[in-house]
Amino acid sequence: MLRRPATPWDRDFLEDAHIRALGPVVLVGYGWTAERLRSQFLKEVALASCWVISAEGARAGYVSVEDRKTHWYIDAIAIVPNYQRRGVGEAAMRDVFLEAGRMPVRLSVMHVNRARTFYRRLGFRVIGGDRQRELLEWRQQPTLG
Repeated sequence: MLRRPATPWDRDFLEDAHIRALGPVVLVGYGWTAERLRSQFLKEVALASCWVISAEGARAGYVSVEDRKTHWYIDAIAIVPNYQRRGVGEAAMRDVFLEAGRMPVRLSVMHVNRARTFYRRLGFRVIGGDRQRELLEWRQQPTLG
């Protein structure tokens, strides 16, 4: 797994990955169309904070991370369907954890998103939320010895 900063030439791929990865979740959970998801992506995901994730020589997804001074915030992560459940997302998340160091890492996930199980397996804990989403946080575990 490789990660590199996104460029303007990646924008179409990022948008497509966002829709392909999240579309089934939000369509079933909230009735959102691909067009609504595209609009949300364009409004909320900043190219400057995106990293393209590559696996097997191909673009496999992206992660958007913001340093908010008191914590890192994963604004979005999307792995295209043919790379899901193959360790690509986990490798990308562990890369973020390594880079964040001692800073907590937070993200918000929809209650209907099956990725909630994935995040909990990585060590995220619920610290807040509302009717639609949970706010999760990961903290580096102290080392013993």
